[in-house]
Amino acid sequence: MSWIAYGLRGGILTTHYPHGDDAMPPDYRGEIEVVGANREHARRAAASCLSRAIAVENDLHVDVLRCFQCGECARIAPDVFQNRNHFELARLSEAPKTTIDALRERTRAFGRSVHIRHVDAGSDGSEEQELTAIFNPFYDANRLGVFLTASPRHADLLMVSGVVTRPMEEPLRRTYAAMPEPKTVIALGTSACSGGIFIGSQDVVGPVSAVIPVDVLIPGMPPSPLTILHGIWAALGRVLTRSASQ
Repeated sequence: MSWIAYGLRGGILTTHYPHGDDAMPPDYRGEIEVVGANREHARRAAASCLSRAIAVENDLHVDVLRCFQCGECARIAPDVFQNRNHFELARLSEAPKTTIDALRERTRAFGRSVHIRHVDAGSDGSEEQELTAIFNPFYDANRLGVFLTASPRHADLLMVSGVVTRPMEEPLRRTYAAMPEPKTVIALGTSACSGGIFIGSQDVVGPVSAVIPVDVLIPGMPPSPLTILHGIWAALGRVLTRSASQ
């Protein structure tokens, strides 16, 4: 009886997102936003950026698909860069057939459930921890009809984490080929989206898009569970989002 009383006092703790609003903690480091135009300070911050995500000349901007949200640029040049306390970071790829309407039509046959096959192509393990978290009692992705599957032949969505290493190139191609049509691919994490700091290494092929077509990009190192839910919802065509170039 004490556990029943405890549950009644606490109420429902599961997030309502994406059917309702939610927010990240105040100190969450999300997307970097350009808030100033001091080129000298911006160059100093760009010199400290390990992923080379900051462009200073011509149009001052941050490539969110390369940024891994370390916050160093905001620390060095707070008058130019700030971390946004925002988690809806997923973007659609630039593929011609990847639009919200096209994704909605493509996934209409899935009905009220969707099965995800996850492939670790060369991750450091952080994306896997956050992906696992979306199935805990707080985020409870199962309530949305989202499930993991071990077989690509049963999968509706393919979610790939990590930069694609050379040993994983062929297994990734085979997994994609084994999926039934229609199939949608999500790149999970900054390394999967752009290659991040690993681009140029002889041991990697590149981002996921260098091996198979990608529809949705979820940047972050790692993305938060709410960011992952936003990306899944975008892949199902159920939420508006930006394109990779925005």
